[in-house]
Amino acid sequence: MPQAPTPLHATLALATRRRFHAAAAAALGLLLAASLVQPALAAPNVTYTKDGVSFEHPAGWKVTEDSVAQDETRLRSIDLEGPDDAVVTLLFSPFLKAQSIEAFAATTAKNRAESAKSSSAVAQQLQFGPSTTAPITRNVAGQENKGVSQRFVISMLGQKLPHEARFFKADLGGTTAIIMTQVATEYAKATEAGFALALDTLRYSGKR
Repeated sequence: MPQAPTPLHATLALATRRRFHAAAAAALGLLLAASLVQPALAAPNVTYTKDGVSFEHPAGWKVTEDSVAQDETRLRSIDLEGPDDAVVTLLFSPFLKAQSIEAFAATTAKNRAESAKSSSAVAQQLQFGPSTTAPITRNVAGQENKGVSQRFVISMLGQKLPHEARFFKADLGGTTAIIMTQVATEYAKATEAGFALALDTLRYSGKR
């Protein structure tokens, strides 16, 4: 008899579904309209700090969500959005300590296609190709961190848009964080410095 989903599993599923909807909206915009040229970022970096979490990001990037799940997991989710629909999602909860980053990445890949079925009629036309995975190493919270890189293609009306997603897990003293980044492959090089800055400067003090 299958086990009922735990509150953490349900909350994580909601977080990954939300990330799918954001990715779908970004893909639609890139597939159906010409991309705007982004200006060079010359302003100083910005520091985001709230309720014990802090990190730096380039000027022009913006935190669009910082919320806490109203259940026993108290899963905190922060979205940082950059140019060309680049996004960093930060999830914080002590319950994430036992979560395998490989399993989390695999579940996210599975949810991409499944979430399309319950999305808008236009989003349902999106087709998600299979993901290819590979290990990746980056600095997260000031330390070298081994994570998972995924590549997949979003297709619609004969157009294809390759994407890259990355997943990392970090113990931050008092909580555990799962960090996800995603961007269309053609913009990966342009946004890499922004991703690296946010991940490397991530800190958690535990103060609220």
